[in-house]
Amino acid sequence: MLDIETDIEIQRKTMLTKTITAAALVALFAVPSAAQAGTSCKSTWVKATSKVSTFFTPVAKLVCAKLNTDDEAAAQKCLDDVEKFAAKAQEIKEEWNRGEDGSWKIGPRALPNNRPQTGAVSTERQFVGQPVLAGTYELALERTGGKAKHDLIVDVCFVDANGDDVHHERVRLSKDGLKAFKKSFTGVEGTFPLIHLNNEKWGTNAHQYTIKGTPSGEPAAVVQARKTLSARKGAKLR
Repeated sequence: MLDIETDIEIQRKTMLTKTITAAALVALFAVPSAAQAGTSCKSTWVKATSKVSTFFTPVAKLVCAKLNTDDEAAAQKCLDDVEKFAAKAQEIKEEWNRGEDGSWKIGPRALPNNRPQTGAVSTERQFVGQPVLAGTYELALERTGGKAKHDLIVDVCFVDANGDDVHHERVRLSKDGLKAFKKSFTGVEGTFPLIHLNNEKWGTNAHQYTIKGTPSGEPAAVVQARKTLSARKGAKLR
């Protein structure tokens, strides 16, 4: 009996890992509260509202925010929510991409997971990433060339559903100095990555760049939810 339960848990863990990965690839955005946005990337957040407000997605629920780790029912609901969302993933993806050519026509560009985006920025460029549904989010940005002589100022923000900062970091890249930035962020599940590239000296000279966002692993709350259920099931078998 114990071996059967163990096998079921292994299968469930594998299924949920795939579920979260699939959901992260196509997840949409919650409706932002632009007027109350307290993010250091506020301009990016405000300009994104025309696109992201089309959909309602319970990101906080999906990553099991405020989970009572001793509550078996809450743990089960956490995992059930992930599975239910994955069932809608394809439908949501099709609607999200309708009328698009791979990037938003107006406003910030979408930063899809695991897909490098390249370009050149002579003034400013803004990206909005998919909601973080993983335990870790790695952002890699490299200045690959260009004639711009002044710095490329990069603001990296992770904001909650109200547009408020959960984390903010600023970095400068330049032709003769630091050319790349790469960092793995933790504790940002349920947030939206906003990246604002700003050429310090606007003009015809541009910075060429490559940017990539990579989520990995399960959110800590999802891992804890599984442990809670596993512990309860183990206790019932004894």
